Amino acid sequence: GGGVMNEGIVQEEIRFTICTEMLVSVLFCEVMLPNECIYLIGCEQFATYSGYADTFKAKATFIDKTPKDSWGRKLSQVVAMDAIYFRNPIDQYTISCMNRELFKAYASFHLPKSMNNFAFGIATGNWGCGAFNGDRHLKAIIQLMAASEARRPLIYCSFHDKHLIESFWAIYEYLQEQKATVGDLYLYLNQYSMQHAQSTLFEFIFSTPVSSLKKS
Repeated sequence: GGGVMNEGIVQEEIRFTICTEMLVSVLFCEVMLPNECIYLIGCEQFATYSGYADTFKAKATFIDKTPKDSWGRKLSQVVAMDAIYFRNPIDQYTISCMNRELFKAYASFHLPKSMNNFAFGIATGNWGCGAFNGDRHLKAIIQLMAASEARRPLIYCSFHDKHLIESFWAIYEYLQEQKATVGDLYLYLNQYSMQHAQSTLFEFIFSTPVSSLKKS
């Protein structure tokens, strides 16, 4: 939501605009380290809207009927996790960059014991895949790994990309059939880092049985 105090009004900025209490975090929260995220707990929606970017318009007051916890906070949680900006998109296929994004996603999805009552499913999407030049297939797999390791359900919002959702679901079913683990997926990433120019990550996974990874 870095553009919310200027002229930006796309995904994160829209959320900050309709849940205005979140704006306080811009004042108090520091730049995150690679293994840090920011939890915004109890985010209440105050307005409805239409449009996106140049067509964005605030519409009306919104009455948020989300239930509250014992502290009077809405049972709503937003997690801020910063993706790497890849000036050169090829850099994202290095092991160091994939590790960084994996650590960041796991830090964001994993909850400490003190927050177990907030263990909702995770609604996410094409994280860092717009202006930051991220690979949608790679970020989908990284977030699947992090959510699986954190033992939380994942809801993936593809931003109107029907083909991405269909192919991601096909990959998920294939991995289940192969009885693949998070460790196996890491082996996929490790091998893909050396041959990413030859195919998409989903194509590479489909063409590479899990059993062959463990032999290499």
